[in-house]
Amino acid sequence: QMLLSGVGNIKEYEKLLVKKSNEADILFKDLLINVTSFFRDTDTFRHLKSALLTNLVKTKKPGETLRIWISACSTGEEAYSIAMIIAEIQEKKVGKIPVQIFATDLSEQAIHTARLGEYALTALKPVSKDRIKKFFNKEGKNYRIVKEIREMCVFAPHNILSDPPFCRIDFITCRNLLIYFDAVAQKKVLSTFHFALKEGGLLMLGKSESTGGSLNLFTQLNSKFKIYSRKKHTGIRKLPELLPRFPGSSVHVKNIKHFPEKRTSPEGVELDNAIDSVLLSRFMPACAIINKDMEILQFRGSTSLYLSHSSGKASLNIFKMMRPEFSFELRNAVHTVFKTKVAVTKSGIEIKTDAGLRIMSLEVCPLKIEWDEPLLLIVFSFQEQPAIQAETKKTGKESRVSANTEQLNRKIIKLTEELNSARAEMQLVMESQETAYEELQIANEEIVSSNEEFQTLNEELETSKEEIEATNEELISTNHELHIRNDLLTESYNYAEAIVATIHEPLIILDENLNVKSASKSYYKQFQTDRESTEGMPLYELGSKQWNIPELNALLKDVIFKNLNFDNFEVTASFPGIGEKTMLLNAHRILQKNHREQLTLLAINDITERSLHYFKEKDLLSKDILSHKEDKIELANAVKRRTRQLELKNKELETLNKELTSFSYISSHDLQEPLRKIKNLVSVLLSEEQDNLSTSGKGYLKRAYETSEQMQMLIEDLLKYSQTRKGELVFESADLNILMNQVIMGFEYAVQQGHLIVDIDKLPKAMVIPFQFRQLFQNLISNSLKFSRPN
Repeated sequence: QMLLSGVGNIKEYEKLLVKKSNEADILFKDLLINVTSFFRDTDTFRHLKSALLTNLVKTKKPGETLRIWISACSTGEEAYSIAMIIAEIQEKKVGKIPVQIFATDLSEQAIHTARLGEYALTALKPVSKDRIKKFFNKEGKNYRIVKEIREMCVFAPHNILSDPPFCRIDFITCRNLLIYFDAVAQKKVLSTFHFALKEGGLLMLGKSESTGGSLNLFTQLNSKFKIYSRKKHTGIRKLPELLPRFPGSSVHVKNIKHFPEKRTSPEGVELDNAIDSVLLSRFMPACAIINKDMEILQFRGSTSLYLSHSSGKASLNIFKMMRPEFSFELRNAVHTVFKTKVAVTKSGIEIKTDAGLRIMSLEVCPLKIEWDEPLLLIVFSFQEQPAIQAETKKTGKESRVSANTEQLNRKIIKLTEELNSARAEMQLVMESQETAYEELQIANEEIVSSNEEFQTLNEELETSKEEIEATNEELISTNHELHIRNDLLTESYNYAEAIVATIHEPLIILDENLNVKSASKSYYKQFQTDRESTEGMPLYELGSKQWNIPELNALLKDVIFKNLNFDNFEVTASFPGIGEKTMLLNAHRILQKNHREQLTLLAINDITERSLHYFKEKDLLSKDILSHKEDKIELANAVKRRTRQLELKNKELETLNKELTSFSYISSHDLQEPLRKIKNLVSVLLSEEQDNLSTSGKGYLKRAYETSEQMQMLIEDLLKYSQTRKGELVFESADLNILMNQVIMGFEYAVQQGHLIVDIDKLPKAMVIPFQFRQLFQNLISNSLKFSRPN
């Protein structure tokens, strides 16, 4: 926005925001991301129709309203898509249930578009032809949602972070909004959705979103489509309200086992409650209730000997609070109970206390209660140690040895039992690990596949980013051009107004009913009338109805309804105080899209004086026509003579061209003959007189041979070129470095004699005519050598 506004830094833009009232609105609109489409993510909407929405409709009783909230609805495509699906589900249903879809968005402009429900044909690409035919009406070039679907949806501007939410909602969809929020804002939004939903209400998020830190509020039902269910009884998350009540307050009824009702007096009931309270507070074993995420939901009894908080971040995870002495047994028992739904007991576990070593046991059993998720009850207790019965006859040392032996035997038996149990548990753990490993392998393959897809997507995004940057630069340039054109348009408008005000010809502007909307000053002056008696009046009622001409009215209606403009329509009328006027009328239609108005411009050209001279000019024109006919005949004869001369010249040129071609062929053939003799002579000298020649002499002869070869190649190329017509020139892919080296070899002696250096950069490959480029390089090097300075 700073680039578009032509501002260099933030401080200047801040001043612009204060100075320019609408700049903040423009910036706010740019920040909003209104990306949506009909039936976006086809698989998701297929699941909504086949399962989720169908089940919601089935659960509703006759007359009960299905309430849906689409948050961040943008321009309404998603809301209308869901409304279409519900209409299709209820299509064959006899008693249709009422449906209310609340669609909200932060952008008021997007909400206005959604309420209108009118979309271009390009926006309907994801919509099938059957749905377009059933749910859309064509209005002009666009398509509008039918009234039945529009009445299901209520669109309203809404800020999810500050405005109050809806309530008693059955289903909320909020896709691809949370990804733009931080953790605090996400938690607030999810808390708002939890408040808005009914018990068991459903929430759908985007594929890259989750409930994150609000696991206590929602249960995941479908991981693929990110569908969650509102948890019941979420009040248990408030720990101060969940602590057990000890003497001094009555125990909550939900925590006491219900016995058959007995008819007792009020005093008896109070006595029973007091007894139960004392027993529960003094003799209740230590226990904890956990959920599937291993989070402790409630405590009972004194758990300080078994559970404690570790240093660091506070957590209610049972595995982080338990003592290390029974961590293995507890983990194994919890996983076994979740898997088998059968209670498991672990006993004979030694733990250290202030009073020394003590033996404890733990029992994990499932709670059979209607809840959103499975719950487990973990009960901790100490075991009584068996008394050591020593033989009375043995005393002293024998008694101590016997007691130690008995204790060791018991310990060996206990360790053997623990070892066997540990082996069995390890076997189960190994089996579960193998299963988990297989699942991890499958998950890893899926991750690798997803990673490849993400990499491809990332490359596409990089390409899109570059395209967007290029598009942005184009937009900046286009915006600059638009500013220039806007200024030009303003200048043109002022220019047009000045022209209309200064031209002599009268001009009338008519609306679609042929009423005068306005007229130029020259009209009022020429027809001696005023603005009050002209504007707003029908054309055919102006003055003494001089303009009530049937042919003119018919032509003007064709201009309005058929866009058939007309020019130079001649009318003659008599005006009071002015006399008879002969006029030429021009009419053109103008469409004002912003005002949705059709206007007709009627220009009047007074040709009364011109018509007086018409007949005189007609006679003169007839004479001119006769003279022009004679000139035309003479010109035609001259053209024919010149054409014959040109044909003769063309024949002469063709003959000369053939002779030239023949000459070039013969010349090139005759030139090659001496070159062949030179090559043969040099070749004979090199072969037969090799021993008599010096090294430099051999070098010169080789250069002479190579030069003659280049000359022969040049003559052959010239011959080919002379035989090639303009349209038959053949371009070849050639390495320009090779062509240049061939040329330099011919000048090697001159370069050495002049102690010169030929410096050439690396040349590319190109589509060229090799002989022409070789000649070009030869001329360049030759000229350079000719005008170079020695050394």
